[in-house]
Amino acid sequence: MVNINIVCNNSLAIPTVQKKLEVETSETVLEVKEMLRDEFAIKNLKFELFFKSNKKWHKLEDDKQILDDYPTDGKGMQLDIKRVVNLRQIAVLRKGLKDPDDIEYPYGILHVEMASTEKTRTLLVDIAQKFINDALRNPESASFSIPSRSGDNIGFDEDTELVLLGRQRMERQFRNLSSVKSVQQLTQLMKILHQVLVRDIHSTKRDLFYQDVNTFDTQTTSDNLIEDLGALLGVTRTSMNVTASSKGIVIGHIDFTEKGDFIDCRRMGSGKSITPNINDIDNLQSDAEFVLVVEKDAIFNRLAEDQFYDYVPSIIITAKGQPDMATRMFIKKINDELKLPILAIMDADVYGFEILRVYSVGSKALSFEASNLAVPNIKWLGLLPADLEESSGFGIPKDVHLKMTKSDEHRTKLLLEEEFVKRKPAWRTQIQKLLDLGVKAEIQALNARDPQFITNHYLPTKIEAGDFI
Repeated sequence: MVNINIVCNNSLAIPTVQKKLEVETSETVLEVKEMLRDEFAIKNLKFELFFKSNKKWHKLEDDKQILDDYPTDGKGMQLDIKRVVNLRQIAVLRKGLKDPDDIEYPYGILHVEMASTEKTRTLLVDIAQKFINDALRNPESASFSIPSRSGDNIGFDEDTELVLLGRQRMERQFRNLSSVKSVQQLTQLMKILHQVLVRDIHSTKRDLFYQDVNTFDTQTTSDNLIEDLGALLGVTRTSMNVTASSKGIVIGHIDFTEKGDFIDCRRMGSGKSITPNINDIDNLQSDAEFVLVVEKDAIFNRLAEDQFYDYVPSIIITAKGQPDMATRMFIKKINDELKLPILAIMDADVYGFEILRVYSVGSKALSFEASNLAVPNIKWLGLLPADLEESSGFGIPKDVHLKMTKSDEHRTKLLLEEEFVKRKPAWRTQIQKLLDLGVKAEIQALNARDPQFITNHYLPTKIEAGDFI
């Protein structure tokens, strides 16, 4: 029997305590754990051991021998002690998830759908042909009847928990001076998109603008026309083969095929970029317990390096700030097909909450696509304003609290007047707490006490307690 050197991190302590130990190679993992209980005075705590090999952490099984089953390169071993996380509250949350197929939308709202390239092209041709026929018969009345995307036609529906577009429409008439240019621009966009659909290729909004700069004048014009056309056809932007640049990254316990290629997101190092074309993704498979949506790229990288997704089996996703459509569609696909709880980690400020709102109830700009983008099931795990209080037990130092500006206070008060906030008492309480405290904080404030505080303490504690709203 040979003694081997072990460097063991006790991640249960704050800050992490590290010790060098020697154990016999014949000892089992369970025997080593008993020794560590004495060494670190953690007799009454349940914990797991993780072994670092080739820059990756692997969970050790109690009945394995420390060396025979986990061989080293002769330089010793590096272990990490982590608490066992009870996932009972996650299981309860999973049982209570709403099935997207059971959602009933109010009468009269615009509910666009995913459609095949061929169907979208047919709809486009039919609408164009109808307009031409109307113009030939009676030019003065020929028009496009487009769903109005103005603020007074957008509202929050309490049953679906979504921001939805109502039944109001506006007429863009062929012989009206105020709308003739808009009609010209719309018909030109239809012509361009028809060619995209015939060729079965994809274009970005920027590509479409450059197809006829002189007609559209600005990209804002062509961007708005794309949304108008989607609402007019009753199809999603993706159905029109229009894609947007994606910022999103995913890592963890999920695999799928993308254009026929198998993707295992546990083997993607720092994460897999989310494709801007959701239709390229098929065959989602996962043994994760939940999805964690992270606002900040820096926190995503922290959790990816710590392999939080293996410590507590999960899928971790970030859109690096305001979420793009591709990331939202990917999360929505996971929500619909895998039916996993979705938890969110955002900054404890008005901007973090506005990002959470987009994920949860949708945005006013894309209210007609809310049913294909938003995930009302999402839960606000943190950083809750209540977590900044001394009574929370997280001990976030006050010197990392940031004083709210006049602009922060103004935007927060406006949020409290939003209809969807009024109908979500738990959200309203947390937003009001921002005003009461007069401070805000970024997620990184959690790591002020220890660089891995969010991995080893904050997330396990919140998840085990079911401290989410």
